[in-house]
Amino acid sequence: MDSIPIVCFPHAGAGRLYYSQWQHAFDATIDLRIVQYPLREQRTLTPMPSSIGALAADVFAEFEEVFRGPYAIWGHSMGSVIGYEVSKLCQERLSNPPMAFFSSGAAAPCRVGFTRVKDLDTPEGFRSVLLRYGGAAAQYVQDPDFLRHFAPAIKADLRLLGGYRDTAFQQLRCPVVVMLGRSDTVTAGQWEHYTAHPLEVHEYDGGHFFLDEHRASMVSLMEAKVQLAWQLRGAEGVDDAPGARGPGARVTG
Repeated sequence: MDSIPIVCFPHAGAGRLYYSQWQHAFDATIDLRIVQYPLREQRTLTPMPSSIGALAADVFAEFEEVFRGPYAIWGHSMGSVIGYEVSKLCQERLSNPPMAFFSSGAAAPCRVGFTRVKDLDTPEGFRSVLLRYGGAAAQYVQDPDFLRHFAPAIKADLRLLGGYRDTAFQQLRCPVVVMLGRSDTVTAGQWEHYTAHPLEVHEYDGGHFFLDEHRASMVSLMEAKVQLAWQLRGAEGVDDAPGARGPGARVTG
């Protein structure tokens, strides 16, 4: 089996640096490609597109050659929504859906909603949002240097999320694997409508950022699913054939 790209879509406010340790966690069969959104790290001066749809179009253009071959997509939280929109573009424009779509810490696109956009306009409201959604530890929320450095990207991402609506629903022609924290408020409801295959749900101890504590098990899961999809791809017609419809499987881990 050749090295298969998994294109990683970070959560709101995050960039390649946050996910860089994941690149070394996968074995040689996986090539983790981390999407870099505007307003962070080496793209600090790149303006943010006006919508998640526009951002997805930019990512599609950047990774189009990757998307022409075998690949998988993984997104955490807001990254799951962007990954879903990019997956739709791959289906529509290339007729080449991902071999697997991995969503962690994210509700189904039709249930995504950030309703506190106005709170981002005041320092107190912004700190409250950070504490509520677990994007930063309490000591960093009070650190002016931290806020000055990271606030532009976090606010821009959350404003995009606040304006998002899944107005062009499209079922993905690939398996969808949902990973959730047991203490998170996010649930798997409605995800079953986004795949023609049986939905698979894995639960982990922890809250919204459970992934920080479960890197090894999540990596093993994604490696196994990509390897299985690669094997099925070699079987005539299997990669495009939907599985039996049903409520899906819930797995604890």
